[in-house]
Amino acid sequence: MTNEELLKEIKIRFQTIEELPVPTGQVRGPELHLKVSANDIHAVCDHLKKTPSMAFDFPLFLTAVDWIKENRFELVYYLFSTSHKHTIVLKVTLGRENPAISSVTDLWLGMDWQEREVYDLFGIRFNNHPNHKRILMWEGFPGWPMRKDYVHVRDKYDSGLEIGLPQT
Repeated sequence: MTNEELLKEIKIRFQTIEELPVPTGQVRGPELHLKVSANDIHAVCDHLKKTPSMAFDFPLFLTAVDWIKENRFELVYYLFSTSHKHTIVLKVTLGRENPAISSVTDLWLGMDWQEREVYDLFGIRFNNHPNHKRILMWEGFPGWPMRKDYVHVRDKYDSGLEIGLPQT
């Protein structure tokens, strides 16, 4: 299925989805890039996974981008169909104030840790996630270290004294 055919089939059910063109001066792969609303992400992912002609059964990765100057986050879902050998990229924009979106772990269990990583590093909540807690930082860690406005406060772990390292 070509990108044009894939887009046409998706737009039958989700008319508000937009194809994202390649920005001037950038290069990217042949996969279809789509802009999806936060409210539609779960329904779109469900459709992409369960429609036999698409069968996106393998989520390659989920990540986030902090567009601090634009006061927004962008979630990027990269999905692959092992039976049809096609790839799709879904991009969702969220505001920086209390960012939250529906979890897709009920569709792909492999998204569990990926959603937790995005939560842990960016502070983006995934509603209905079955185990919504930090995965890299400890509980009580102050802030979200991948946000561009994050300011690290030196603590006992920075000095190296506790483990015998020389001070710098």
